[in-house]
Amino acid sequence: MDGRDGDSQNNVSIYFHLQKSPSCYVCNGYYGSCFDEHICQTCHLFLFSEELTHNVPDHVQVTMGVEDGDSGNDEPADSFYNGFQRPVQDVPSDAPGDQAGPSQDLARRLQLLSEMSVPRPQSFDGDTDYFQELPPEVLLTVFSYLDDFSLWCVSKVCTRWEQLLRSHIPQTTWRRLAVKCWPLFEPYKTFFDWYYISSSMISSSSCISCVRRMFNHPHPKCQENVWRRRRLRHEVKNLRFDPPEGIRAIFLDSLWCHLQATIIGPAGSPFEGGKFFLYIQIPYSYPMTPPVVRFLTKIFHPNVSRHGDIGLDSLHSNWSLALTIAKVLISIQSLLTDPFCDVCMEPDIARLYNNDRKTYNTIARYWTHRYAMNDVLHWSN
Repeated sequence: MDGRDGDSQNNVSIYFHLQKSPSCYVCNGYYGSCFDEHICQTCHLFLFSEELTHNVPDHVQVTMGVEDGDSGNDEPADSFYNGFQRPVQDVPSDAPGDQAGPSQDLARRLQLLSEMSVPRPQSFDGDTDYFQELPPEVLLTVFSYLDDFSLWCVSKVCTRWEQLLRSHIPQTTWRRLAVKCWPLFEPYKTFFDWYYISSSMISSSSCISCVRRMFNHPHPKCQENVWRRRRLRHEVKNLRFDPPEGIRAIFLDSLWCHLQATIIGPAGSPFEGGKFFLYIQIPYSYPMTPPVVRFLTKIFHPNVSRHGDIGLDSLHSNWSLALTIAKVLISIQSLLTDPFCDVCMEPDIARLYNNDRKTYNTIARYWTHRYAMNDVLHWSN
């Protein structure tokens, strides 16, 4: 075996290790455990806002005339831009009508940071495992106040709680969780262990916090403009009746702020056979500002970060009013077969793609097999 083969095996072992993170890659474990995620909860709080981006304050809200048959793709009138820069600029905290400005948001974040940074006090008798001693009846009573997603999180605290919930929580609850979080998931067989299905899908995601946000559907506090509604109505119709090949999309809420999409791995690529889930947040300033698009499914790709963010210029600096959700998804699909490595989200993966394509393809296929084929592999036995 020559030196090149040895380097390839080392690369395989290094990148296989990326499937689980021993610590947060931002703070390197300074703020605590990341629970096998790539980023801890504290860093996620500061890097990724809980609200939809580019919220437009009340005093710059845009109101259009009576709705007509317009598809929403036309350039808006000049009056649309009055008091409105492109892109939308943040308004100072002392602006009139801004009830939750940056100062209040900063105070809330600092409070949450303080709560997560201070160690929890021990119980009155000095036993840190106080909750472990509670009888099952008391635990089930406490758990009954939790929503479906919180129940799943509680089941991952310890083996005892997992066994307790799996034996007392009906399968309809876990099925409801899977359907709400993954409405585009279509297994090839009829299954009964919906807890296992939900766990497998969540474990295949890049960020559990983003899955929770998709489950809760938070909405911005500003008002919607009519032009956005007309534009999205036209896009929803096209996605439903004439979707691009290998792409599906469905809105998760009635306000059209949260959307889930799937992209089938292109044939001939290392992602062939995989179904990759994406989470899309559409701000109220759309289409003036781009949507926020992230991969929910873990993927080994130079232009997709470990958190699922996509390095596509049309989603950032080169956003155009002519772009639609369908066109963005088509661009992401083509990016799977033709990565752009000059400027990318994961430079280490880009170097592997340029220098050792065989190893890159091997690792990408492994990740696709493990994380993007839940509808086939995990329940085929």
